[in-house]
Amino acid sequence: MSSDNLAPQAASSTGRHQMVDPEHGGTVVATFEHPAGWRAQSQVVWNYQNASAPVWLYAATFDPNGAAALEFLSPEAFYWLEPNSGFNPVGQSRYGVVCMPPMPAADAMTRLVIPKYRGTKENLRVTTVAPMPNLPQLLNDQSLMQSPNECVAVGLGYEENGRALDEEWYGVKTQQQAGGGSSTQINWGFGRLLCFRAACGELEAARPTFWQIARSAQPNPEWQALFNAVVQQLNAQHGAMIAGGHAKLQGEAQLQGQLTNYYQEQRDHQNADIAAKIESDRRRQKTSQPALAAQEAWRNELGGETAYHDPNSSEGNVIYHRSGDRVVWMNEDGEIDGSEDPNHDPNIGSTKTWRRLDQA
Repeated sequence: MSSDNLAPQAASSTGRHQMVDPEHGGTVVATFEHPAGWRAQSQVVWNYQNASAPVWLYAATFDPNGAAALEFLSPEAFYWLEPNSGFNPVGQSRYGVVCMPPMPAADAMTRLVIPKYRGTKENLRVTTVAPMPNLPQLLNDQSLMQSPNECVAVGLGYEENGRALDEEWYGVKTQQQAGGGSSTQINWGFGRLLCFRAACGELEAARPTFWQIARSAQPNPEWQALFNAVVQQLNAQHGAMIAGGHAKLQGEAQLQGQLTNYYQEQRDHQNADIAAKIESDRRRQKTSQPALAAQEAWRNELGGETAYHDPNSSEGNVIYHRSGDRVVWMNEDGEIDGSEDPNHDPNIGSTKTWRRLDQA
């Protein structure tokens, strides 16, 4: 993964894909170019209950006649409180961001991001890890060039459906600190994530084409302003909820217990208002939001994976497992057992309790 091989070169990119936001009248989120004959698809999914990260973005383009593919992945956001309390357990998602202590970009990529997307791949192995300080320049991203960041490149190898594949993952990590005194919150994560994939031994030759695609990505300032406005509105609602709760319950004898009940009540009202707004927008625009099933079908086609509901998650999260298995089971320890035999039942002869997973 030498810098000489990473220099962008001209490639035949004659197709242009527009990532659009159906939730907001089909506003264009971003565009990128791809070679003639390649396919491209994207998803923009809003969840207003995730006040800190209310939208999920994904786009990909690939050669239908081979293994070459490029994925633009949604930002990964984390937060950490100092001192941390038991009310913020490590790994739990809150308002769309995950509680996790800050770590170097290489560790975050190999321990958090790659296992999330590739953890079920056969014979998965990390082949290279290297800092990449010139990544913002390679991506031609002026905003990244002007802000402190830490960039990393990670090489992977794995097998899929009997085929050996190589991948390269690139991430731009940012970190900010807010608050002071007795409590400090650190907001950190990857603002840009992308990966290149090719058949084993073919990635180096395809790399110039991948960089040409990556550099062609152009965000739409109009949509970015819309996104910022939505986040500000959601945060303002959340702040008003907290302030209103303190004012209402100040001076009452059972302050702590009543605060807990009041906050839950306000969250329920807020969720109901958000749900009503989403339904109103949908009726007004007469445009349906992309179903999660479409997103998962795209992942299945590209990566040979199927999404399942995680029975151990209180946040409604999903897990991914290879699509070749007809039944998938999970026990109370989070261990997964899949089989192509539809009659397979790991409860037989086991001391653990296994539950069959439902597809998302």
